[in-house]
Amino acid sequence: MGWEILLIDTTRGDHTPRTFSTSVVRIGRNPDNELILKHGQVSRLHVTLIKEGEQFFADDSSSNGTFIKDATGNWQRIQGKVPLQLPVTLRLADWTARIEHQAEDDWDRSVIIPAGHLAKRLEAVLVFDLCESSRLANENDHLALHLKTRLMQIAEPVLQEFGQRFTKGTGDGFLATFPSASKALSAAVELARRLQQRNSRTVNEPIHYRVALHFGEVWGISSGGEDIHGNDVNIAFRIEGVQAEAFPSPLSQFPRMDRLMCSNVMLEEVRKAGVLPAAVDAIEIGPANLKGIQDPVRIFWLKTA
Repeated sequence: MGWEILLIDTTRGDHTPRTFSTSVVRIGRNPDNELILKHGQVSRLHVTLIKEGEQFFADDSSSNGTFIKDATGNWQRIQGKVPLQLPVTLRLADWTARIEHQAEDDWDRSVIIPAGHLAKRLEAVLVFDLCESSRLANENDHLALHLKTRLMQIAEPVLQEFGQRFTKGTGDGFLATFPSASKALSAAVELARRLQQRNSRTVNEPIHYRVALHFGEVWGISSGGEDIHGNDVNIAFRIEGVQAEAFPSPLSQFPRMDRLMCSNVMLEEVRKAGVLPAAVDAIEIGPANLKGIQDPVRIFWLKTA
């Protein structure tokens, strides 16, 4: 829930629904934006959607303008930060965007209450990291930016297809949650397939990656912008970066990058709903000692065909 945006490409007629659980949604060409639109008439930061308490705003910072459809059906250019009466339709370059906002009923709306009353829910957590990004940025900033942009162009439709509940960028990757372990696994496998396909078809630098999957309790935060936290989120991040030295007695070798890793908890949750996809072979590595995590975590490498 949160922002619900129906993006319509007026030249091609494509309809793309998008949801964002952040209080601020930045729209423009910049790859750091939540909603990226590649077009010569779209500014790097074109317009920002803002939720402040129970009020909604659009803050235009574009060169070519953001337009709002008024009650008579005419388009009016907005100037600076203006209040919105949702639902509303905006126009920028070759797109219109039908914008609504739904309350996050599942998330606690305040974190300053006794911990025993904080709302939380079970989620499948997916952490994605773009490997060697620091090296790439040091050698060629333009190339590093291109790879990050291309990654999100590939990842965003996959996350949407498998019903992501929450997503946020992490600088060199992203964090996403899903309502079920099976959906998260399917998203990870499909994302890996598309990245491998992209790497095999281009002469450009490959996109190397690490993906981690875990299942557990996720807590919502709304103070200062939508976010999630919890020990199980931390475990997912630690699994993403795990290397051989974390395993006292590894049962199998596994790659340093271009891999999907998951916890035993995640794997058991997938198996409750059925069998693993035929393209996935779960290879046990063993219990790992993860930094900042009290108990060892049993980890598997999900080898894909």
